[in-house]
Amino acid sequence: MSLWSSLLSDPGAPAWVQAVGSVLAILVTMGLAAWQRSSSFRDAQVHEARREKEYLKRLIAALKAEINTAMETMALQQSGIQKTLEALNAARANGSTIKTDPIQPGSMVMTDAIIYRQIAAELGRFPTDLIQSVIQFYAGASLLARLADQAPTAQLALEVAQNLAPRLRMLAAMLIKKLENFETSGFAAGAEIGPTPAEVREFAARQGYPLDQVARERGLQL
Repeated sequence: MSLWSSLLSDPGAPAWVQAVGSVLAILVTMGLAAWQRSSSFRDAQVHEARREKEYLKRLIAALKAEINTAMETMALQQSGIQKTLEALNAARANGSTIKTDPIQPGSMVMTDAIIYRQIAAELGRFPTDLIQSVIQFYAGASLLARLADQAPTAQLALEVAQNLAPRLRMLAAMLIKKLENFETSGFAAGAEIGPTPAEVREFAARQGYPLDQVARERGLQL
């Protein structure tokens, strides 16, 4: 036993020595309690950050699945629309009578947006740019379906869908890339998640979107 310990435990030690020992014991206890609280707080922060990342991963996976399904639907519809329009034009050229009835309402719906509606309240977890892109895509899909439903004839409805689908598919491709980049960044709030100019051109070519023409019309340099 050290001399200091002997003094503290000795009933005959001076009062000031015992007082100092009591103060030291209190300080050690307080320091240990503070360290434990700090450690528990850090552990809670780490757990919360991990849980938030897992939640964001699930949100992104669900959105990507719905958007990819919409893109596949658009691709199939575009192929069918193109063939139908060619057949209508050929029939008209042959003097055949073309029906002028409108399409069945809802025929041009690209997505039911089930996932989007379910997680709309959670979009605040995303960066502002990503939120805008999500809303822009789903608003575009809704607009295409609505304009097609309002067309007075089936042929006009098909032409509306054929004209708007490339832009919508372009928006979808860019949105998926942003979602992937956000996840790759570790969900960093200030990360650059937009596609590169080269990727934008690749998306445009793949989706049949006239990017160069649109850029010229708007006076943009790409």
